[in-house]
Amino acid sequence: MNPVFSEKLFEVTLPKVIKGNLVDFWLATHYDEENRDVEETIKFSDRREIFLWVLERLLREGQIKLHKNRVFLEETIKDQIDFFRSAWPKSDRPYPDHPDVDFCLWFYDSECPAGVAWRQNDGHYEIID
Repeated sequence: MNPVFSEKLFEVTLPKVIKGNLVDFWLATHYDEENRDVEETIKFSDRREIFLWVLERLLREGQIKLHKNRVFLEETIKDQIDFFRSAWPKSDRPYPDHPDVDFCLWFYDSECPAGVAWRQNDGHYEIID
């Protein structure tokens, strides 16, 4: 299955991630355009691409900013996405010595390039842990 990057997929994904942390972004990649849970059939690499696509779109729209240790990243959006692409684990088991550890833990690991902050109604960005 190749991911379909469409407005419909974005509309299905957005409510699952809005005001959430990066784990919420990752979990939202379980769903296709029809809002069907495809976790068992979608490839890890396709989920990564959906994650990065949604992240980039929200960055471009100004809905989110990325931060590292509570300091907002100043790099271009392309560079910020590249940070994730470069750091992304090779498989959904990022800790070979601990194969039972869920992938979601990686988003709290120091190797994860950033966390997310959501724009609030007054224009400031609130960091979501």
